[in-house]
Amino acid sequence: MKWCCLVILLHLNLHVFTQTVMTVDRTEVTLGDQVKATITTDLSNGKEWRNLDEVWSDSIPGIEVASGPELDSKNPASTRATWLISVFDTGYVHIPALRVVIRNGNQLDTFLTTDIPIQVKSIEPDSSGLAPIKDIVRQPFSLAYYKKYLPHALVIIALIIAIYLWWKKRNRTVVAPEIIIPEPLPHEWALSSLDELETKRLWQSGEVKEHYSLLTAILREYLERRYDIKALEQTSDEIIGQLRGLELSSALLDDTAELLSVSDLIKFANADPGIDIHAAALMRVRNFVNETKHIPPPVLTDKPSTDEPVE
Repeated sequence: MKWCCLVILLHLNLHVFTQTVMTVDRTEVTLGDQVKATITTDLSNGKEWRNLDEVWSDSIPGIEVASGPELDSKNPASTRATWLISVFDTGYVHIPALRVVIRNGNQLDTFLTTDIPIQVKSIEPDSSGLAPIKDIVRQPFSLAYYKKYLPHALVIIALIIAIYLWWKKRNRTVVAPEIIIPEPLPHEWALSSLDELETKRLWQSGEVKEHYSLLTAILREYLERRYDIKALEQTSDEIIGQLRGLELSSALLDDTAELLSVSDLIKFANADPGIDIHAAALMRVRNFVNETKHIPPPVLTDKPSTDEPVE
């Protein structure tokens, strides 16, 4: 009975080891060469290789997987997976037994490949041997060495100058010439203001008081501009008193005094002089401005005349 059990166990072990096998294309290599390692296993009847991408461990000394796996499953009973491995230690490097996990239905079977030794030879120098390391030879400084960079430097400098000129031109501030508009003469300002007031015709819309306030304001400011008297700050009597000291006709003074008196009555006493007097009041102020306006003589230049004398 004991011998029977031993034979059965031996048969099962032989079946496991013959089902999953690793082979290599060579067992003698030179340091740095690559070895093609192939694992052959049985994937027939719907079996599945569960750890195909994790067969090789990253910690195998002296061995590194370069590529793979490349799977050949044309014959499922003899499925092949091939890797390229590199060896870096001299002497003997052992490919250890690798675990292969196969799923067969609901059962997971683990198989171990065989341990394979590989002899790695070092690289032998040639017959001449290795020459000693030479000292660093320092070349003397020469401008001719930098001659090849001169065109590039000129192009870069020209580009920088062009960009600078473009930027300077783009950001240049164009200063427009200052146009000096001469201040209008006192009578020009007064006549223009009277025309503007007349176009409003405030008395027709019931704003009689506003009409006379603006009318007397134009007259007062004209007197300040024309005679330099503080008419805007004075009463009507004070204004007439200062006008009597000027060379004005009696009729013009009396007409102006009457106009200021009527304006005060309308502004402060709410008097109603009648609709016909409003346009006439504008005409009286316009007449005062025309009678008292001062036009300065034209400015003569020192430019010599080019006209030839007539003989």
